[in-house]
Amino acid sequence: MKDEIESLLKRSIDLHVYAAPDIPERRMDALETTRAAYEAGMGGFVLKSPNYLTSPLTYTLSQMYPGLEIYGSISLNSSVGGINPEAVATAAQLGTKVVWMPTISAEFYLSKTNSGKGLSILDKSEKLTDDTIQVIDIAQANDMVLASGCISPLETMKLFEAAKDSGIKRMIVTHPEELLEDQVKDLTTLGVYMEYSFLSCMPLTAKISPVNLLAQILKAGIERCIVTTAFGQPANPPPSEGMRMAIATLLDSGMSPKNISLLVKDNPSGLLS
Repeated sequence: MKDEIESLLKRSIDLHVYAAPDIPERRMDALETTRAAYEAGMGGFVLKSPNYLTSPLTYTLSQMYPGLEIYGSISLNSSVGGINPEAVATAAQLGTKVVWMPTISAEFYLSKTNSGKGLSILDKSEKLTDDTIQVIDIAQANDMVLASGCISPLETMKLFEAAKDSGIKRMIVTHPEELLEDQVKDLTTLGVYMEYSFLSCMPLTAKISPVNLLAQILKAGIERCIVTTAFGQPANPPPSEGMRMAIATLLDSGMSPKNISLLVKDNPSGLLS
């Protein structure tokens, strides 16, 4: 089993990684995180921050570790002006690959802790706002990956219906565990990928068990799923080790190496290439 884990870890791609500098405390800085991924033989990762555009940092790291693909991203939280088409257009000019809808500033996210009013991509009539439509158009024009962030299921459905109509081909639901089974089916039919993060299985943030993780992936369809870590927190191992843990857990749960390879290599690579 150890050899299978190592083989699957090689050239794997993690589309959801956090590192310092950031406002939340992180276990490792971006250089340490990159070094660990390089030493583990990973193929690459997407560096995410809820607070700033990561592309300038990932560009520099890519020069230091050639052969390891490191992708920049932007999360449309209040710190970048919210659902800000100008910020996305600038990010696109800098080669940013992934744009997330609001995460820590999302109205749906904040409503869970009664933390005040946040950002919504819908207006009072439950139609996409003009700024959201502009962001979709910019993402489509620049062949960016569009990810849902922490918006509501209703917002998620409307976002990707519009994105599909606009011609976007690279789409990810960040928290599919929030969706109903029929919604997952409808979205995968549109070509959207479901991102299942191993963070959801960790003790301090447990949303689902490893057994349920496997069940949800199989139900959604392996061909339309990816597995990420969403690691970077002080209480968790480095993201590269998190990917090793995710692979080992899936193997131990009975998933075939071929299917795991789809989840951590082929499908992520297809989204980014």
